[in-house]
Amino acid sequence: MRMLALLILVVGPRSCITDGVVCTAQVVYGINITVTDLATGSPPSEATLLARSGTFTDSVGPRAPFQWVANGPLVLSLSTAGERAGVYSVVVRSPGYRDWTRSGIRVTGDQCHVRPVNLTAELLPT
Repeated sequence: MRMLALLILVVGPRSCITDGVVCTAQVVYGINITVTDLATGSPPSEATLLARSGTFTDSVGPRAPFQWVANGPLVLSLSTAGERAGVYSVVVRSPGYRDWTRSGIRVTGDQCHVRPVNLTAELLPT
C-alpha cells in the first residue's frame, strides 16, 4: 500500500505506467496542419480538415480555433488523429481556395503516444 501511494505521488494523478514507462494522460494529435494563403501567408477565415486511414475518418472545422504564435502572426491550426497511428490521406478545404491534399502521411507511435506530424497547407486561391 505504501508503495502504491508513493508511486501515485511520484507519477502523478494524470499519468499511467505502460510496460514500466511513465506516460502522461494528455492526448497527442498525430496530424497538425497550419493553414495559410499561399499568396499572402495569412490564414483563411475558415477551413475544414478531412483525414482518412483505413476505415477511420475524422473531420475538423469549418471554424477551427485561431492561435497566436508568440511574437508572430495569427495562425489557423487544425489537428486530427488523436492517439491514432496509421497512414493517412488528408484534404484541407476553405471557401475561395483549391483543395489541398496529401496522402501517405505516416503517423507512428511509441509506448505512450503518437509522434506528431506537422504540416503546412498553403492554399491556392481559386
